[in-house]
Amino acid sequence: MKVRTSFQGMSPKEGDGVKGVVSAWAEKHLEPIMRGVGYAESELAVHVTKRKKGSQPYHVKLHMHVPPKKIVASHARGDELRPAIDSALERLLREVRKHVSRVRHQEMYKRKARRQRLRELKTKLAEMPAEIVTEASGGIEKLLPRLEKAVRRELAYLRAEGDLPPDYPSVQDVVDEVVVAVKSDWSEGADADAVYLKLLKAMHEVLDREVRNSRVFGEMESLEEAPEPDAEDQAEAMVQEEFNEFWQPDELLKLEDVVEDEEIPEPEEVAEEMEAEAEPQAEVALTVMRNLPIQWRRALMLQEFDRLVADQLAEIFGEEASTIASWLDAANRFLEARMREAGFDLEGGSSLRRLMGGK
Repeated sequence: MKVRTSFQGMSPKEGDGVKGVVSAWAEKHLEPIMRGVGYAESELAVHVTKRKKGSQPYHVKLHMHVPPKKIVASHARGDELRPAIDSALERLLREVRKHVSRVRHQEMYKRKARRQRLRELKTKLAEMPAEIVTEASGGIEKLLPRLEKAVRRELAYLRAEGDLPPDYPSVQDVVDEVVVAVKSDWSEGADADAVYLKLLKAMHEVLDREVRNSRVFGEMESLEEAPEPDAEDQAEAMVQEEFNEFWQPDELLKLEDVVEDEEIPEPEEVAEEMEAEAEPQAEVALTVMRNLPIQWRRALMLQEFDRLVADQLAEIFGEEASTIASWLDAANRFLEARMREAGFDLEGGSSLRRLMGGK
């Protein structure tokens, strides 16, 4: 558990004492909770102000990020420093526990809903002729490695954006639901290419539904509690607290989650100077792509990593091939412009695979 402190009107000695107290408390009370939801490295920001005059001179403000997309904050005032700190910490702990409990209930509901969808699909599958089911299983089985790679890429981006929690759904959860959905809607005699396009389309539908469910829960508020402070009020309360220094979703997006190891060249295959540049260039490219509309990014990644053409992408996204071509053109021009702004020499080409260190 990380603790970041800032002070105003206090001596360095007082500040060091505050950090020690908060760090010990966070390690005992907060870290076990955050570890349980996959965020053991979360950061708690502490800001303490001491006024020279007036009653209750100490003002303690705390805030921290909790998954999926929420900032929990608390504050307290007091005539003495330690009671004010203890009061703020107790309030923060109550808010964190309440939020985590709510998220866990959300996960239980989502898992229950998913099991219900799977039961319905399997019931439909059981009513199909055995020979059709056998054909579907055989046709899908050989495509599973490609599907798993595509699912892993999409989950990496959705989790990095905070649209999905870090541990649910898993790659296998998504693959299982996609496979059953495609099997239950099987077309006899379908070739491998057509089946793979159906798998990708079903993958997007499954993930989009999970994202929608997460957003619905994230936006729900209790009717029995006072409403959250206005966004502008929250922003004002955090002035000079260096808000952007603590947890950023970028920390969750890694190159190995997007590009398979075999797609990254061995050191002896590239020049030494290119090796030094490949990793930072890939990291910037990953970050830049997060600014693309989700459909553009998906189309671009499927084109580059799965080598799909515009007509195939049109089937997946339900759009005209010309529309897909315009997405790809716009996405590539955006990516190239941002990479050049970041100072990278794209003389050797600006394809996504090359930016990621591929061939």
